[in-house]
Amino acid sequence: MIMSCTSEISAEDKPVRNYVESYVLMEPDTKTVIREKNGDVPVQMGSFNKLMTVLLAAEAMDRGELTFDTVLTASENANSKQGAQIWLMPGEKSTLSELLKGVIIGNANDAACVIAERIGGTEEKFTELMNTRAGELGMKNTLFTECTGYYNDEQQHTTAYDAALLLCELSKHEELTEIFVTRLEDIKDGKVQLVTSNPMGHRYKGSVGFKCGTGPSSGYFAAEGACRDGFSLVCAVMDCKDEDRALGLAKELLDTGFGGYTVISLDIPEDMPNAVKVKNGCGTEVSISAEQTGNALISKGSEDAVKARIILPSFVYAPVGRGDKIGELRFYCKDRLLKTVQLRAAEDIPQKSVLSVLSDMLKYVAEF
Repeated sequence: MIMSCTSEISAEDKPVRNYVESYVLMEPDTKTVIREKNGDVPVQMGSFNKLMTVLLAAEAMDRGELTFDTVLTASENANSKQGAQIWLMPGEKSTLSELLKGVIIGNANDAACVIAERIGGTEEKFTELMNTRAGELGMKNTLFTECTGYYNDEQQHTTAYDAALLLCELSKHEELTEIFVTRLEDIKDGKVQLVTSNPMGHRYKGSVGFKCGTGPSSGYFAAEGACRDGFSLVCAVMDCKDEDRALGLAKELLDTGFGGYTVISLDIPEDMPNAVKVKNGCGTEVSISAEQTGNALISKGSEDAVKARIILPSFVYAPVGRGDKIGELRFYCKDRLLKTVQLRAAEDIPQKSVLSVLSDMLKYVAEF
């Protein structure tokens, strides 16, 4: 049996409609948007939905709840799923590795349901987990109603921006890359051959994979990621009229990103003070610490234009608590603000009490 999932439905079955054609190109470490069109416009997500199912499976492995070798059992509900499938029978057992291959390479709805029911207990409870995780990732304009993206539910939607946020998180899971970039794979003891619907996974230089496809009521999407020389990018192209348009835009966006941008680390300047004076405190100064500076995305060739500006008061009044904001460290590339790093008190400096003030006065008088 050979399984190929270029689309879930034939072109003749699709109603005539206008396509939004939205996209976002994003750098995953800084979440910087490089290119965007209609990024906040809600669209039907189609089988992009499955990438959240894959992410929750990867995070369950991170927590030690599952491994690639964990055996899962197919339910009647999973067996009833329509569309792309690997023909799982009720009670049939498969490893998580095989099921993930079925979902990622073959777009299998039954495999997605088996994973969902194992993690959530039921598909409905898993859907709640999908929406909770979406909220945690900042996907404010996304709603999941089931775990496959196949079923015609107009309530289920996302945006290109939200989709890109999901891809940023998914790009952290390097253990999935091998599956994402696989073109052909045999599972179920060779009885089923999976054929990827995402040619960029094995063709695009530096690809870390992801997915492309459609759904009964959605346009075509291409969710792609790549890494070159330690520099990563993800792009979400949503609601296109056909697969060629979606994949063409994704390639164009990634080429633009790698051709024109780079990521640099932001370093604390050598002349930054390590303390600020304190008035009316039990100490004369408070030491300061900087939050993590991290990285920034800049245009290639503008590395020398990156400068840091230190913003600190000449003194602060006590009391000062550990973690209190003292100032800021602002990084600029020419006139463009790249990042603001908070400078905070690294210790507690209590305010002088009346007794402390009297004691200081007596010491002064004695010395005089």
